[in-house]
Amino acid sequence: MIALATTTNGVAASILPGGRTAHSRFDIPLQTNDSTMTNMSKQSGAVKLIKKAILVISDEASMARRQMIETVYRSFRDIIDIDKHFGEKVIVFGGDFHQVLLVVQNSTRAETVNQA
Repeated sequence: MIALATTTNGVAASILPGGRTAHSRFDIPLQTNDSTMTNMSKQSGAVKLIKKAILVISDEASMARRQMIETVYRSFRDIIDIDKHFGEKVIVFGGDFHQVLLVVQNSTRAETVNQA
């Protein structure tokens, strides 16, 4: 059984056995929007590993931007060629969900919540 451990920041990744940041593991661009896809090639070794994996653990997911998680969602569906949530992979989101929202300078409440 293959399980992939990822996190949103390098400090947390360094304490996970075999852990890497989601940006590194899934080749996610640093700037994401509502239509961003990962930069992984369908023939890459990373994609072969993802296809074999049964479980993806995402630590510190509560601190990830919505667009980053949606990028993984869209990309998994595309690279695995299954039109189901996350390409039918089991994803476990962990972290402290009581942490504060992101700080967005000069924004309204709605704009701050939309960035989460």
